Amino acid sequence: MPQPQANQIRFAQLLALLFLVSGGFFALFSLFFSPWAFPNIQSAAFLDTIAVPFNSVEIGELKIPIYLDNYLVFQDFHSLPVRFTIWESYLFGGIVLLISVTVLSLVSEFKKFAFLGAGVAWIFLLTLSNVNGLNIGGPSANVSLIILLSGSVLPTVFFHIWATGVKFWVRWIVVLAGFLVALYTLIQLSPIANPSLYLSEQSLIIGLGLGISWIFWQGHGMLSGVFVLLSKANENLSTKVSAQVLMLGVLYFLLLVFQLLALRGEVNLPFPTFSPLYLLFPLGLFSWFSIREKITQGTNLAASASTLQALFILGFAIILWVVWKLEVSANQPAKELIKHLLVYSQIGFSLFFFIYLMSNFLGVMNSGKGVHRIMYKPYSLPYYHLRIGGVIAILVITIYMEAMVAAQANSLTNNILGDYYYQTGQKLEASILYENSWDRYRYNPKAKNLTAHLLFQLNQPTLAKEHLEQSFAEAPQVDNILLVSERLQRENKYFEAIYYLENGLKRFPGNVYLVNNLALFYTLTQRYEDAALLLKNHSGDSKITASNWTALQSKLGLESETASGGDDLISQINQIAATRKKGDRPENGILESLRKQLAKESSPMLIHAGYRNLVTEINSEDPSSEIQFLDSLAKEELFLDFTMQLQETAILRSLGAGRINEVVKNLNGLAFRNPGDAAYYLNLTGLIQAQQLDFQKASKDFVVADEKGFKAIEPHHLAILELGGFAEKAAELALINPEKTSIIVSEDLTLFGTFNQQLPENLFETWKSISSPDYQVEFAERLLSHKAHGLTKNQLAELGKALAGKVNAENELQTFLQNPDWSDSQSLGAFTRYLGLQEELTANPYFTPLILSAADRAADPLLAYEIINAASDFNQDPLLWIRKVQAAKRIGLDNYATAAIQQMSTWMTWDEIEKLQMINY
Repeated sequence: MPQPQANQIRFAQLLALLFLVSGGFFALFSLFFSPWAFPNIQSAAFLDTIAVPFNSVEIGELKIPIYLDNYLVFQDFHSLPVRFTIWESYLFGGIVLLISVTVLSLVSEFKKFAFLGAGVAWIFLLTLSNVNGLNIGGPSANVSLIILLSGSVLPTVFFHIWATGVKFWVRWIVVLAGFLVALYTLIQLSPIANPSLYLSEQSLIIGLGLGISWIFWQGHGMLSGVFVLLSKANENLSTKVSAQVLMLGVLYFLLLVFQLLALRGEVNLPFPTFSPLYLLFPLGLFSWFSIREKITQGTNLAASASTLQALFILGFAIILWVVWKLEVSANQPAKELIKHLLVYSQIGFSLFFFIYLMSNFLGVMNSGKGVHRIMYKPYSLPYYHLRIGGVIAILVITIYMEAMVAAQANSLTNNILGDYYYQTGQKLEASILYENSWDRYRYNPKAKNLTAHLLFQLNQPTLAKEHLEQSFAEAPQVDNILLVSERLQRENKYFEAIYYLENGLKRFPGNVYLVNNLALFYTLTQRYEDAALLLKNHSGDSKITASNWTALQSKLGLESETASGGDDLISQINQIAATRKKGDRPENGILESLRKQLAKESSPMLIHAGYRNLVTEINSEDPSSEIQFLDSLAKEELFLDFTMQLQETAILRSLGAGRINEVVKNLNGLAFRNPGDAAYYLNLTGLIQAQQLDFQKASKDFVVADEKGFKAIEPHHLAILELGGFAEKAAELALINPEKTSIIVSEDLTLFGTFNQQLPENLFETWKSISSPDYQVEFAERLLSHKAHGLTKNQLAELGKALAGKVNAENELQTFLQNPDWSDSQSLGAFTRYLGLQEELTANPYFTPLILSAADRAADPLLAYEIINAASDFNQDPLLWIRKVQAAKRIGLDNYATAAIQQMSTWMTWDEIEKLQMINY
C-alpha cells in the first residue's frame, strides 16, 4: 500500500491537536472547578424578624420606646434534582462523531490485518453502544445497528480497498457524510422521544471504548517515556542510568500501589493519594516520547508513522473529553472504571516493562550509549512477553479487587440510559434504571439521589425515604442527608432530622452544608447554645455560615463578635439589622451598597427585606419618591406574597420622615385589612400617638389591641392607659401582668395626661409650677413644639432661656425666638429645623403651630379648612379647633362649624369655648 505524503496527513494531525487542546482545557476545568450538575446543593433563604429600636420618648420615669421589625435572612442548604445537561451531551456527541470520523479515516490507511482487527473492534464497539435502543423496526431490533455500520464502515472499506491513493481530507469528508446520512436516517426513523439526545448519551460508550483502548495501548508509556528522556540526557555520559531508572520506577510503582489501595477503600495510608485521572496528563506527555521511538524502530507497522502519531493524539484527546463528560454527567461508575483500568494497566505494564528493560538492557544502560535507540529494536519476543505479562497482571489485580470493574461497567450503562430518560421527562423509567444502577454499584451518589428525588416527584414519599435511609446506612452522602432532613422537617420531625445531620457530621466532619443546617435545626428546637457554638466555630467556612452567625447573634441578643461581614446582599441585610439591634446607625457606605445591590436583585423576598432594613430609621428627607417606589413594587404580580410587608415598609418610611398623620391612618388601614396582625399595628399606632402626648387615642388603640390578642404588655402600656383615662383597664392588665407595674404615675406625670386638650397659656402657668427639672425641660419642649402658636414672645423667650444648653439645634431655636413671627419664612424655617423637620408643615398633626402656619399660607379658604380639618382628626388643641370652626364658617359650612363646637364641648367648658369664639385667631 502506498504511503500517504506528509502534507496529506497534516490535516489529521492538526485536527487531532485541536481535539487534544480543547479536550485538555475542558478536562482540567472540570477536574479543578467541578462547576457541573452534581451534587446540586443550593442555598435557600428564609426570613425571621427582630425588633430594633427606632426612637424613644422619655417623660420623667415614663419611657415610650418604639421598636420596628427588621428582617434577618437565614440560609439553609437543599439538595435539588440534578440539572439537565442536554447541550453538554450534544457537544460531547459531536466531538465523538468527529473523532470517530477522523479515526476511521486514518484506519482506512491501515495494512490488511491491522485494518481487519480495527474493523472488528469498531463493530464490537458499536454493538456495545446500544444503538438498537432506537427501536427502529421493533424494540431493540438490529436495524439501527445495521444502518450505523453501513454509514461508518462502508466508506472506510471503500477507501481501504478501492481508493487507497485518495487524500486524507477527501476520505474524512466522505466518511463524515456517511456518518451524517446514517445518523439522520436513525433520527428520522426512530419512534422514541428525542433520538438525537439518545445517540448523544450513548456516544459515551464509544468514547469510553476508544479512550480505554488508548490507556491500554500506552500501558507502560509513563515509565518508558521517562527512560527515553533519561537515556537522551545521559547519552555519552558515564552515569548510573540504571540507578535512576530503578529509583523512579520504585517510586512510581509505590505511588500506583497506594492508588490501588485507595481505590480498594483502604484508609490511613502513609502516602497521600489523589484522583488517578490526573495521571492521564503525564501519561500522555511521556507516552509521546515512547511512541515516537517505537514507531521509529518498528519494521512492520500497521500504518505510516504520521498516521499512528495522529491516532495517538486522537486517543489522548478522546480520553480527556471523556473525563469532561463524566464530570458533567456525574457518571461515577464510569469514572471509577477509568480510574481502576488506568491503575491496573499502569501497574501491570509498567512492572513488566521494568523487568523487560532490566533483563535486556542493563548491561549497556550505564555505558553512555543511547539505549533508547534500540529499546524497541528488534521488535522481539521479549516485548510480546511484556504485553502478555502485563495482561496477566491486570487479570490478577482485577481478581484482587473482586472484579469491581464488572459491576462498574454494568452500572455505568444504566446511568447512561437513566440520564436519557431523566432528561426526556420519563421519570418512572429513569428512577428504575438509577435504582438498578445503585444496586449494582454502591459508589454511585447521583443514582441514589436522583432515585429519591424522582420518587418524591412520583408521589411515592415512603419509598423515597426508604432509599434515603438505605443510602445513610450503606453509603452515606451529604446531599441525601440534606434531602432526608428536609423531608422530615416538612413532617415536623425535627429531632429525627437532627439525628441524621449529627450522624452525618460524624461521617463528614466539618461539612459546611451539614453544619449550617444542623445549627438551624438546633434553633428550631430551642437549643440555642448548641446552634451558636456550631455556627461560631464554622463562621469562617463560608459566606453563608458567616451570615447566619451574624443573624443568629442578633436573634439571640448576643454581643456581635464580627466587626464586619461579607459584602453580598444577604450578609449586608443581616449586618444592618445587627447594627440597628444595638441601637446604632449603620454606616452610609453599607446603606448605599445595599441600595445598589437591591437595584440588581430579582428575588422579591430579599428586595422587600432589604428595603425594610434600609428605611427603619429617622430620616427627615422627603420620602415621596421612596414611598412611590415601594407602593409600585407592592402592586407588581411578582410581589403579591409580600404586598402587606411592602405597604408596611412604605408606612415606616413615612414614620421616619415624621409624617404622623399619614402613618397612623395607613397603619389603621393595615390593621383592618389584616385582622391577624391587627394587634401589632394597633399597638404601634398607640405608641406613636403616646409619644405625641395623645394618651387618650393611644389608650383606645391599646384596648382594641388587647382584644385582638396583644400580649406583649410592658410597664409603659399600663402608665399610658392610666394617663389616657383608662385606669380600670390598666388595673385589669396589671393583675394579669404584675411584673409590669414598675412605673408609678406621679403627680408631675399626670400633668401631661391632657396636654393636647389644654390652652397654651394654662399650660405655661402649669410649667412654671413644676419643681422637677427633668419634667420642666420636657414640658417646655412640648410647649414649644405643640403650643408655641398660643404663647407670647416673652413667654417663648422664657421657655428658650430655660432650655438653654439642654436641647439640640439650639442655634435654630434662638433664631426663631429672636423673631417668633409665623408669617416670616426665616423664623418659620428656623423653627422647623429646630424640630428636625424639612419644609413640610403638615406632616405631624400634633405640631399645631406648623399646621396653623400652613393654613395661613393657603390662598384658597377651602384648602385652609382641609389642612386644619385633617389635623383635627388627631389633635384636640383648642386653638386648632376654634380655627376649624372659623374656617368652616368662612366657606359656608355652618353645619360643620356647629358640629365642631359641639365636639369641643366634650373636653372643654362652654365658657372656654365662648371665650375662644370671641377672639379672632
